[in-house]
Amino acid sequence: MEGYITYSQLGLLIIFLVVVAAGGYTIVTLRNVNSAVKDIGIILKENQEALGRVIPNIAIASENVAVITHDLRAGFSETSKAMETADQIAAYAVVIGETAKAIAGLFTAGKKS
Repeated sequence: MEGYITYSQLGLLIIFLVVVAAGGYTIVTLRNVNSAVKDIGIILKENQEALGRVIPNIAIASENVAVITHDLRAGFSETSKAMETADQIAAYAVVIGETAKAIAGLFTAGKKS
């Protein structure tokens, strides 16, 4: 007895196998998600009292962080201004030093001749 498989039957078989594999993967994934949700529920139940104490303090903590951040920005701004001033002073010192060298060079050049 000879049996033939047409291309359309082969295509349907491949599609069926892909759907079965995708369904199996979906079932495994949903089981893992369900397990993770159960674990999260257990952790929340165990820490419900602590979370009840902490959650009201989150607003206060975020306000404190905002104040600290503002203070740090202001401090960095002042530091940046001080560094700019120090750079300007260093530039002036270089100019004064070069001027002093030039003046000293004029006097020493006159004595050597």
